[in-house]
Amino acid sequence: MIKIDSQLLDLQKNALSIILMLYILFNILNLDLFKKKGNIEDLKVDINKADIEELEKIPYIGEKTAIKIIERREELGYYKNINELSDIRNFKKFKYFIKVEK
Repeated sequence: MIKIDSQLLDLQKNALSIILMLYILFNILNLDLFKKKGNIEDLKVDINKADIEELEKIPYIGEKTAIKIIERREELGYYKNINELSDIRNFKKFKYFIKVEK
């Protein structure tokens, strides 16, 4: 005869019940933990619309750089391409955090 440990069996049933309840809960609440939420482009700041405070939140852009970006935007009317900022200090570092929308 096979000897069954009832405590181990109860523990396995409880663990399986918890896993099943969590699975159902995540599906009901639509909490897909492995799904990407949005696009990297959504996180970039549009340099044609950003004010000085928004620009200063971008890594490698301080107050002086933000002022330069805004002054040049006012001269040009708007930026057509982020490469129009290529002569500004730290451009190669902050270019990954900006975008141009029309």
